[in-house]
Amino acid sequence: MVYGAVCSTLAFGLVHFPNAPWVEVPIAVVAILGTALAIILGFKNSSAYDRWWEARKIWGGVVNESRTLTRQALHLVDPATAQPDVKAATVGMVRMQLAWVNALRLQLRRITDQAAWREGVAAHMNEDEYNALRGKTNKVTHLSMEIAAILKRLHTSGAIDGFFYVQMDNTLSRLTDLQGMAERIRSTPLPRPYDYYTKAFLNLFILFFPFGVIHTFIDAGHAWLVIPVTVVVGWIFFQLYIFGKVMSNPFENWQTDVALDAICTTIAIDLKETLGDTDIPKPLEPVDGVLM
Repeated sequence: MVYGAVCSTLAFGLVHFPNAPWVEVPIAVVAILGTALAIILGFKNSSAYDRWWEARKIWGGVVNESRTLTRQALHLVDPATAQPDVKAATVGMVRMQLAWVNALRLQLRRITDQAAWREGVAAHMNEDEYNALRGKTNKVTHLSMEIAAILKRLHTSGAIDGFFYVQMDNTLSRLTDLQGMAERIRSTPLPRPYDYYTKAFLNLFILFFPFGVIHTFIDAGHAWLVIPVTVVVGWIFFQLYIFGKVMSNPFENWQTDVALDAICTTIAIDLKETLGDTDIPKPLEPVDGVLM
């Protein structure tokens, strides 16, 4: 807005110099620049929304596969006849999955605050397990390995048969695929030239715009209107630019993020109710229209 105000004020001031005819830019040039800018913004914003929607679909898959893993784990054995250690192992797999989901959320958003990790991850693990986790670079991968180790022990001990083992291992593989897809979006931004040239064209358009329309306002007898009009037009295009910038990064812990907190809370509600826990969290509600 400041840049638009400066450019339009410059056009308004220079037009009063009788020997400065160069201050007028043909309106056709402004129209061509505006059309090119609109095309670039539209393409970038479409690509950005595709990334955001893909991230949302990935987390929809995380919800579904977490429910599937819970159902499989709790029906591995008959609760009425299973040994206590086997029942504890199946419940432990579900709690470890709760830790996995929250660790993925925190890791994607690059949140390193220990209080957040203790609340979201350590709450579902014992102290020894959490201490072992803290030293790992990719904590999400470590947690998936821990779930696989529990499953392997159950199979080796004969508590579950080979068919059940393969079914649950396939579920873990799909969760790993979803983790990799989310990490790909997080670590691979849109190509930098998209952002650089879009912003360059935007600045050039705002610079030329007041020099292209100034004489229209002079003919109308209100030359000063070029300043607020340029500010408004520039602001609109800039907001479109910002929209594409933030939507292309769905895991930045911004208000435009995929609502990972709400999704993880939904998973926690489903899994904890299935386990019979009493500390069921409440679904998150939007605050000032924002759901994180």
